[in-house]
Amino acid sequence: MSSSIEVIMVSCNTCEKTARCLALLLKYTDVPFHIWVIDNASTDGSQEMLRTYQHMHPACVTVIENTTNVGYAPAIHQVYVDLHPTSDLCYVNSDVYVGPQWTSRLQRHLMHDPQIAAVAPIGRGIGGRQDLDHKGREWAGNAYSEAVLLAVNATLESVIPCAVTAKTLQGTLLYIRRSAHEEIGGLDPECICGADDADWCLRARLAGWKLVIALDTFVWHDDHSSFRRLEDQGEQWIDCSWAYFNQKWAGRLDHLTWVDLMENATPTDDPVYRYEEF
Repeated sequence: MSSSIEVIMVSCNTCEKTARCLALLLKYTDVPFHIWVIDNASTDGSQEMLRTYQHMHPACVTVIENTTNVGYAPAIHQVYVDLHPTSDLCYVNSDVYVGPQWTSRLQRHLMHDPQIAAVAPIGRGIGGRQDLDHKGREWAGNAYSEAVLLAVNATLESVIPCAVTAKTLQGTLLYIRRSAHEEIGGLDPECICGADDADWCLRARLAGWKLVIALDTFVWHDDHSSFRRLEDQGEQWIDCSWAYFNQKWAGRLDHLTWVDLMENATPTDDPVYRYEEF
């Protein structure tokens, strides 16, 4: 685990939400960091806003402006060569809002076991086992509130267990140990806009790494905003990405159902999985 982090974000026509995401990252990231934002040809003022952030924070914000929308994973690949060679990585969606000590909380979970490749938080609007709704807790309303963000994180500080292993993690916010990234590689660029997180997590598990959900760290996900800006809500790219994923892994894991492979806590031998609590 590194003491520093490279935060990587892709934006596309989500100016207001991306600005909030950046503001909270700058406010609450509590370890040395650098933020990379790749803008996929936004036309809503995002590029101008991002240039302002880069001008105000030149030491810790770098913006790359694409002239066309190349998709999510291909955009991420544009920065791999420029990342600090020893820093951990964190993929953050441009409509995700973090709270206090989010970084150090996630880093603490990596310290439980050197074989933990990645850790991800629970939150609002993430999905699967990472949805706060599934933890049986309540909050106030459905509209973003920093007060709620702070209150939920404060409540979770003493939760037991504070982390559990999982078969897959959502890419909404995904913190990756540098040595795991070096061994497993980055996101598959053929997963243009979807399935990239499932593919990476599967590759990690097949290589013998563990994945962990941080039950003590809460983020707010603001409803797949970039997809909503696409003409078809992103359906074509999502369909193509999952078709590629299915073709890539066809025949390799047919002994498991999708639920057994990706969702429940039932132990498996290939890929190896054992449920653990920390």
